[in-house]
Amino acid sequence: MHLISDWNCPHLKGHYLEARVMSALVLMILAPAFCLGTELEPFSATYTISRAAFKAERTVELSRDGSEYLLTAKTTLKGLASLAGRGTAVETSRFQFTQDRIIPILYTAHDGTGNPDRIIRIEFDFSSGVTRAQARGSEHLLKLDQEVFDPLSFELMARIDLRNGVTEPHYMVHEGDRLRPYQFRRKGTETIMVRRKKLNTVRYLIDRQSSRQLYYWLSPDLDHLMVQLRQVHEGKTKASGILTWSSLLL
Repeated sequence: MHLISDWNCPHLKGHYLEARVMSALVLMILAPAFCLGTELEPFSATYTISRAAFKAERTVELSRDGSEYLLTAKTTLKGLASLAGRGTAVETSRFQFTQDRIIPILYTAHDGTGNPDRIIRIEFDFSSGVTRAQARGSEHLLKLDQEVFDPLSFELMARIDLRNGVTEPHYMVHEGDRLRPYQFRRKGTETIMVRRKKLNTVRYLIDRQSSRQLYYWLSPDLDHLMVQLRQVHEGKTKASGILTWSSLLL
């Protein structure tokens, strides 16, 4: 579940809602099994997203496709907003997983309007050292000489790193037309109630060198699954999200 973003143009402005998200999974004995050896377990998580008078439901799923993984996030407007005729916004991240690292292959996103100028497509070609992207109606060729993630896979990578003992993960994220650093900064702990269950969480500021502050509440109880998110601008909450269901809560 992204970042928090304007639903009209999620990632192009770099304000990810989205729930940006999540993974994780299956119970193994008494603890959830998120990363088993060299493999990731499939999972699903659903969030309620609020922005001004609008509400949406966002579902994030991780699945296997042969030797690759597919992380999918679907956001659908609810209530009166659903009558506007806009379809479901869909993001997908295809990647490989090796030696505890995610290697992105292809990221796509559309906001459900059908406007081709609002479609994002990022191809990661590590063998040639470049990324080829389409965003804002233009093509972008960027050098790929470091570890880079897309707007979905960086959240999953953060969960893996936190599980492995990294305290404040830092990543370079491809936003379609540029690379932007994302630094997780720990801000404290809170207890959040989800489906009548008390969850211990750690609140992080996702420092993106932006005037909009993005906060994630990640739960160590659920392998650092995102439980809550909030976007703040000039001291005011512009958007928020809360976990309503996950396979980890079963």
